[in-house]
Amino acid sequence: TKINLSDNGLSVVGVRSMVPFLQSANNLRELYLDNNNIRSEGFNLLFRALRDSPIGTLSCDRCGIESIEIEDDYFPRHLMHLYLSNNSINTDGCRGIAQLLQGGDATLTYLHLRDNKIGDEGVATLIDALQNNASLRNLDLRKNDGISDQGKKSLLKLVIDISSITATLHSNQTLVFLDVEDMNPD
Repeated sequence: TKINLSDNGLSVVGVRSMVPFLQSANNLRELYLDNNNIRSEGFNLLFRALRDSPIGTLSCDRCGIESIEIEDDYFPRHLMHLYLSNNSINTDGCRGIAQLLQGGDATLTYLHLRDNKIGDEGVATLIDALQNNASLRNLDLRKNDGISDQGKKSLLKLVIDISSITATLHSNQTLVFLDVEDMNPD
């Protein structure tokens, strides 16, 4: 089942009222909440409510999200596609996202973080989480103006570290699509 509640003026109060439904929605596969004002608090409530849900796609583009707090074991276990573009996600938000990317239980295959406030420190946090990640195939970081050329080089090194044969072998072989504008640092 797919539910699209985009452009409905939802706030934290609206998300809070949805929690009982979301916790018992055994056939919910896709949830679209784009262009609502759920903010960080609403997103965090939503994430905890979807813990045991079969949801595979969650889209919260343009929802006023800055930080993300992922508690151990309180995240959707089947989530594969997460869209968080056009928010204000910063380094703190990247720390929360990193928890989704770490460990053998990581399920995310597509992560869209386009047009946020991610800088080099956030990139370093994501890179650290992706070192041993075997699920993420697509990472969109376009329009994060805080990512410097050095941050872009670090991202390239994650997927193809040519400093040695061993480093090349230990590069992240799962991530096949990495998009950061002007990904041609000197």
